[in-house]
Amino acid sequence: MAVGCSTAVDGEALPDETSTFATTTEAPTTPWDPCTIPDEAIERAGLNVSTKESGIFGRDQYGFKICGWENRLPDNKYYFSIFVGLKGIDYLADTPNFDRLQSVQVGTRNATQFQQVGADAAVNCGVAFTAGSELIMSTLNTSALVDGPAYDPCTELNSAVAELDSELPS
Repeated sequence: MAVGCSTAVDGEALPDETSTFATTTEAPTTPWDPCTIPDEAIERAGLNVSTKESGIFGRDQYGFKICGWENRLPDNKYYFSIFVGLKGIDYLADTPNFDRLQSVQVGTRNATQFQQVGADAAVNCGVAFTAGSELIMSTLNTSALVDGPAYDPCTELNSAVAELDSELPS
């Protein structure tokens, strides 16, 4: 509420209510949907837009909005996913599903590299960072048919995430 002054009959200034405005910003109640990333950006990141899958088996999980794509044909060697939830970065350390946490720089963002417990780091990788009240996690999982990929999964993942940076919440 903004307060101004008006003049009383005897010349003294009195408070006068002039307007009301909101100054609080509400946190989102549902996470941002990564499936809204434009196809052109997905293609620039080296992913195949025709393989887009919302959720895991069509469903969001554990409060996360999820979207994923395969890399472009003819490769189809890995699956790239983005998970967005209303959680802090501590979620990675507080959940028994992740380990091997380390700080990294992905594009312009300070991030945390991680592995899923029991995952083979030679073929899989994950990275996460926060944007406002949202945790954005991305994973790269190499196809089980690939033995010893010709790429480093974390380098490949970080490159794709950096390419999509302008499309992600900040």
